Amino acid sequence: MAPSVSVESTVDKSLLEYLKQVRAQEIVLGTMDLSEFGILIDGLYFYKNEKLAADFMALDLLARSFCKIAVDHYPILLGKPAISSAGKGVISVDPSNLCLPDIAEIHVECPAETFFETLPGKARGDSDVLFFNTRKFYQLSGVARLPKASYHRDNASSVIRILRFKSSQYVALAFSFSHVMFDGIGGISFMNHWAEYTRNLEAVENGMYKLLDPPVSDREVMDRCFEGVQPKEPPFVKHFKETLPPLSMDMPKDIAPVLMASPDVPVIEEQHLVHFTASNLERLRQDIDRNETTNIALAALMTRNIVLANQRVFGTLPKTSYMVIPYDSRARSGIPRQY
Repeated sequence: MAPSVSVESTVDKSLLEYLKQVRAQEIVLGTMDLSEFGILIDGLYFYKNEKLAADFMALDLLARSFCKIAVDHYPILLGKPAISSAGKGVISVDPSNLCLPDIAEIHVECPAETFFETLPGKARGDSDVLFFNTRKFYQLSGVARLPKASYHRDNASSVIRILRFKSSQYVALAFSFSHVMFDGIGGISFMNHWAEYTRNLEAVENGMYKLLDPPVSDREVMDRCFEGVQPKEPPFVKHFKETLPPLSMDMPKDIAPVLMASPDVPVIEEQHLVHFTASNLERLRQDIDRNETTNIALAALMTRNIVLANQRVFGTLPKTSYMVIPYDSRARSGIPRQY
């Protein structure tokens, strides 16, 4: 029998008073923001209670500091998706109708060390890597699944779980946010800012503290960075033109509600993953069109297969297909580090 777990949550009246201080606003989402609906930023941070402090990573402390950092610097965490009067996708922050954070702690009747495993370093002299085996955690801990953020449930766009393990110095902080809010670097910056507020919460609550390196929250930053970027024609290079009819690149005018209705991406364990090695990508490029980039060759292959799969399953070509290929946009643009 799996060990039992207990869950305690907190968003009490005092925390609601924190949150209602947020300024009412509409945060306009760009196309790149809209394309991230249903995709998550999540992970686990582990902290070691070396001094065995009784109040280490206290739930109330973390909840209060989360609410304060959200109100002061990350109001997007408290808003709900909507369509503005101008027909644009926005996150609407309304103090009387907030998207509340889901913050709770879970008591696990197993030591954290039960789920740690060690991998040897890849090269001689490299340190061993200690990692947390989440598959083993779900099998043995009694925790069925940590909840994931979603805009398709009320008050679930920010999900925090504090994991306390029996007879262990380790405490884990599990987080899950919509990718609409952050990219990976932005998510790490938020976690660091949250930690900074937690360490200095008394001064924060007394209005005597400011972040050392505050975030840039102006969503128009993205538009300014990409306003000169022109999309390429669909990458149906010569290799594929015999197998597909020509497709137009018409973008529907009401793209915001379409993308905002995107279903949540399944958890990684339920996804079908295809891994292309660098050598296979180069072979693909050589086979398709050696004058094109690897990205174009891969996009051509994926787009072709999406269309053909739709035809095979539904008996008709899709009216519109969307494909998003992430790339290192920070390195290739002027997006500020603090964004």
